[in-house]
Amino acid sequence: MTNPDRFLGRADVYASARPTYPPALGEWLVGLGLLSGRVADVGAGTGLFTRLLLTHGSGPAFAVDAVEPNPEMRAQLETALAQETLAGRLRFHNGTSEATSLDSASVSLITAAQAAHWFSPVSSVQEFRRVLAPGGQILLVWNDWRGVDTPFNADYRAVVTHFSREDGELISRVPEQELPALMPGGFETRIFNNPIPFTRERLRALAGSVSYLPSPSDPGFAAVAQQLDVAFETHSAGDHVTLTYRTHAYLGRLD
Repeated sequence: MTNPDRFLGRADVYASARPTYPPALGEWLVGLGLLSGRVADVGAGTGLFTRLLLTHGSGPAFAVDAVEPNPEMRAQLETALAQETLAGRLRFHNGTSEATSLDSASVSLITAAQAAHWFSPVSSVQEFRRVLAPGGQILLVWNDWRGVDTPFNADYRAVVTHFSREDGELISRVPEQELPALMPGGFETRIFNNPIPFTRERLRALAGSVSYLPSPSDPGFAAVAQQLDVAFETHSAGDHVTLTYRTHAYLGRLD
């Protein structure tokens, strides 16, 4: 199974359940002057991070090239952000980190949110060198609930660990000590708090969007949902629980 195929049949739950990104991240990028030129959002998925770029980006040269190989996710993205396309601020591409289909030296910033742990570093860096304009930078971002010590985070982790079909710890994001393979010119780190409220339905959808758990159409998903309901009932305040994420942002260069 290819990495894009891992998410076939999960685009709807991915779009409805995955966490958004904190506005403070967008404001940081604006303060650095990084959202006034052309941006390639690689592995754009259903457009959760693409939206943050479009919300904070401005200026006559600003636009986003959303690169996504999964046809179901790309369709979600195209439908949800059709007005941005009509406004000339967004283009879609069927591509990967290794073959983006973008023109050479065409973007000033490459972003990858919740995606770079699927990239092949050597061939991806080769492609990034081709499409980045001189002086361009790379931003890798992950929302991660692991390592945040709250009672609900612990119970959610227990459910995920019990039903995981592979080592989810390894594929949640690239370990920091391995990031130089993707950003050989060095990088800086920023971490943003990102608590996200989940209803019972959204929590189930979140689990259904995770590639190493049973999909919502899998008979095994019923057991996952049952255990999530137990955790929800234990920790809910009103109609929701809070899964506390930290947003890890790594801004670097190729040279």
